Amino acid sequence: MTKQTEWLRSPDAAEFLLNLYKSFAASNPLITIMADRLRQVAGVAMIHLIDHWVLPATDETAAKLIQYGFEVSLTIDGDEVWARAGARLPRVRLSAEINLIRIAVCVESIDEFAGAWGLPPVGRRGDTESGYEEARYPLAEGELAVIVRLGYNGFRPGELKASSLRSLRNVRRRLRSRPRYSDAAENIREAKLLLTDVVGEIGEERTVDELFAAEREYYVARNAAARHQFLLQQELGIGWANQDHHTFRSSREGFRDLVDLWTLLGFEARERYYAGEEAGWGAQILEHSVSRVVLFCDVDIAPEELDIDFSIVDLPPRQSLGTIGIWCALHGDSIGLAGMHHLECEYDFEAACSSLKAAGFDVMPPFTDLPMLKQAFTVGEVWPVSRERIEALRTDGFISSEQAARFAEHGAVGSHLEILQRWEGFKGFNKTGVSAIIRATDARS
Repeated sequence: MTKQTEWLRSPDAAEFLLNLYKSFAASNPLITIMADRLRQVAGVAMIHLIDHWVLPATDETAAKLIQYGFEVSLTIDGDEVWARAGARLPRVRLSAEINLIRIAVCVESIDEFAGAWGLPPVGRRGDTESGYEEARYPLAEGELAVIVRLGYNGFRPGELKASSLRSLRNVRRRLRSRPRYSDAAENIREAKLLLTDVVGEIGEERTVDELFAAEREYYVARNAAARHQFLLQQELGIGWANQDHHTFRSSREGFRDLVDLWTLLGFEARERYYAGEEAGWGAQILEHSVSRVVLFCDVDIAPEELDIDFSIVDLPPRQSLGTIGIWCALHGDSIGLAGMHHLECEYDFEAACSSLKAAGFDVMPPFTDLPMLKQAFTVGEVWPVSRERIEALRTDGFISSEQAARFAEHGAVGSHLEILQRWEGFKGFNKTGVSAIIRATDARS
């Protein structure tokens, strides 16, 4: 059942953490150097990479956290951690064992990050490719921790046996080479069989992280702007650590099964979106409680379907195709041949847009420009469309002969990279803005 959530802004909590970061960076030149290079090279704001803070435990600090809305809870390992509920902000830990602050940034590979920044191979805790790996580096006034999380949201160093590592690498091979079909039902049926098997082998939480790493790889191979951006971020050793959400498009007939597939992996339904009668489009947002993965799942819907619970109701066929339906008819569903419609990551918005434009990748006008959220697509990657798909759409009256000729000669827009910046810990999206960009990117327009 969907949790209808209206996400609030958390300006005080966000300002508290921002001031903590500014003070820490001012006292530690390496952090300033890293932040400047991340922004200049790839448009990435270092503050978006912060996983958590570790602060000296004092009554005053605990009182401040309470004042700014943070609440203490226990991890799966029984460790205390403070978090601001409903906000997209780093967590905070308090430790009586330290006198100086530790900043922990999350990346996809400690080896690649250390190599990119010339950091020594010391201070490592946790086995490589385990659930939690950390490397600590002393600074002038504190400590830098570089961490990798894989299917785990606690803070204990992970252990990984050689047999488990072999199993993981076999799983990665299977996920990256999974078959993709034209038929939506067949894609989901085969994916469910594969993922059920993988969950049994490596667990639900780890499966989520491994699956979407594979999905990002497939997507990057089909989008030049994302490929360029990923290479920049790899040069800096962070990979896609700044990911915000993954967008999957689905035909109506496959949508309930797609939501069921994500539920199988432990995703929980968040808010539903309805773009309005003129747009004919809606979405279900899902989030995983352990992984950082958020899913934005798009589908054509009618006005009378506004209150449908996608997890229990099948969507019947319609006599027309909206923006999502025509995209799936041209390219296939995202779970199959098409792959993701877009990956959205957090950036310093202006810096990222300038960097992409300088490299020859245009960015569309922002479809959200609010005090707490700004979003824009890169100009779409055009994919060829098979003549069989084009002819079927023309024969069924979903496209005109003129549109069919255009798709056959020039192809149709397939995917984008989305540039996003959040402020004040805001976790939600802009329904009006998303509706506008959906209409603007309809393949027939």
